[in-house]
Amino acid sequence: MDAAAPISSATDRAPHTGPSRRYLWSLLAMLMSATIFEGYDITIFHLCTPDIARTFHLGNAAIGAIATVVRFGGILSFFVVTLADRYGRKPVIAHTVLLYALFTLCTALSTGMLSFTLFQSASQVFLAAEFCIAVTIICEEFPDELRGRAISILHMVAFLGVAAAGILYGYVAESNWGWRGMYLIGIAPLLAVAWLRRGIRETVRFEACETERRARGREHGGMLDPMRRCFKGADPTYRSRMLVTGTLCNCIGLVGGPTISFFSLYAKRDHHWTSGRIGLTIVVAYLAGTMGTLLCGLLLDRIGRRLTTALFFAASSVSMAVLFRTPSDHVMMLAMMMTMFSYQGARTAMSALSSELFPTGSRATGYSLTVQVFGQLGWTLAPLAVGLLAAPMGGLGKAASLFAAGPLLGLILIIGYVPETRGRTLEELSPEDHAAPPRAAVPQAPAATAKAT
Repeated sequence: MDAAAPISSATDRAPHTGPSRRYLWSLLAMLMSATIFEGYDITIFHLCTPDIARTFHLGNAAIGAIATVVRFGGILSFFVVTLADRYGRKPVIAHTVLLYALFTLCTALSTGMLSFTLFQSASQVFLAAEFCIAVTIICEEFPDELRGRAISILHMVAFLGVAAAGILYGYVAESNWGWRGMYLIGIAPLLAVAWLRRGIRETVRFEACETERRARGREHGGMLDPMRRCFKGADPTYRSRMLVTGTLCNCIGLVGGPTISFFSLYAKRDHHWTSGRIGLTIVVAYLAGTMGTLLCGLLLDRIGRRLTTALFFAASSVSMAVLFRTPSDHVMMLAMMMTMFSYQGARTAMSALSSELFPTGSRATGYSLTVQVFGQLGWTLAPLAVGLLAAPMGGLGKAASLFAAGPLLGLILIIGYVPETRGRTLEELSPEDHAAPPRAAVPQAPAATAKAT
């Protein structure tokens, strides 16, 4: 690859001197709750789908529609995340956890399908924003040689939330509280996390960026100014980054959407599994996902982003196809484990790649646009498509297995258009507005005039 263009500002010329290692690991611990609660929240919906369907008398199409609307809340998180590029990472992430707790409580108290869907969608706005800002903070604060592993650890601890949900489900779902109790249990820990996060500081890179902005006498633009900077006017580089990585996120989302939305219903109704067996399978599968995340983090910093991402995409396609087509319960359980292993590893790889693509002044916005807006369309729409296709195709399994082709399309993009970014600093990969972006160090869209090598 060619070297990055010279960087003219003082903040970009100087090497990044971040906080102490002691603070970094305590920071990571404070941010872990973002993925712990993401794991818990997703698993609740995963496990409780049959119970929620029974409470509100829902069919396949209705369940798919609910999953789509709820996931759409994650797309709307973009408007919250843009605030982090304007007011800072610390104040925004401090409020997201409180608002997520509020709408989780409202979900538990919902009285019908409409209120449940609206409250869950609102909670996803703030949960997704919290996760996005957590990744941004880690990307900006951790040194280049530890960035991949730190992001993988953030993803990995989602298993704690999954395990808690899986263990509690067998007791709470059969109690008088039912599935509502699963949402109520999470409120107290969320409030504790909000209190503990008082120790988070603003990132060094964001403060340096703000100092540079004030020194130049430049005012904050409108609320969408960070998005404008992601596109960089007429320069195609940042648009290409967003197009390629967003498409890759959609490709792997075609695995996550159908699997997470329909596995419990498919196992219970089509294969006659018990609630206990489903809960155990999901816990074990997410444990495998944790191992996939850990392995991915190690591989990202050792063999590189490109090869690691390709390996996990290929594995997710094969395992999902087996999961929804095998008649054997034992093979189905193993396939579920392998699907989550490869899916969580692929998500980790995409987080590492996407968080390196944009300059500090628009990093949170750029990551959100790439991963949580454009990159969520596949995850969001796939459950709706599966629900609608299930009847004409003769079952959930046949409809869901179609989407195993998604990562194969992504694999073609990875091989053809994703270069290696391992070992390069954020300033090399993504200089600020006053510096020309490095063209050879980024994913290029197929329409670009020259393909990166």
